[in-house]
Amino acid sequence: MKNFPKAGLLIVTLVIPALIFVMLRLFATNHYDLPYFNPQVGSDGKIVIVNGDTVFHKREALQLASGEYKLGNDISVISFLPGACSDTCRLVLSNLERVYDMRSETNSLTIKTLSEDSVLASPAYPEELGKEGWDIFRATNAEAGKLLNLQSASLQEKPELYQVESRLMLIDSKGYTRGFYNGASSEEIDRLMAEVKILNYENKASAYP
Repeated sequence: MKNFPKAGLLIVTLVIPALIFVMLRLFATNHYDLPYFNPQVGSDGKIVIVNGDTVFHKREALQLASGEYKLGNDISVISFLPGACSDTCRLVLSNLERVYDMRSETNSLTIKTLSEDSVLASPAYPEELGKEGWDIFRATNAEAGKLLNLQSASLQEKPELYQVESRLMLIDSKGYTRGFYNGASSEEIDRLMAEVKILNYENKASAYP
């Protein structure tokens, strides 16, 4: 009879926590949803609404004068490298190196940098720039500003953003814009990296439901 209390204690300490863990794995969901940006505008100049929901612009490629560049199924971070790279520009590039290092755990992540000039090897630029996972595309300042633009959900408002040389944009694997960030701010880069991890988690969860 004395063994029953011990058996009960063993069940409480081992079996129940294991059951809780299994239940969480099976039924828990990630409730941290990233917002969508840049709603689709119809030919009448109004934001498109379907069944009460806003329809957001979906991008399959970067359309530039230098060519059309497919996004594929990548999680993409878009940046701009001006012809004259100032201190702010160098800070953004340094911060993007941190983002690039995430590829070791998020191999679908790519950085796509729009550049006014052909980028040559320079001590001022990260050695990863132009290599696998960090693409460079020719673009004018005007093209970069248009591509990295934030469209308000209300056409009456014109949202303020950072200078185009420090502006970063996050596009998910389906082509939707999910975030804008100040690439010169370490706190904003931390936020970007956290949100890339969320998108990567969502991709894995949808691949293995």
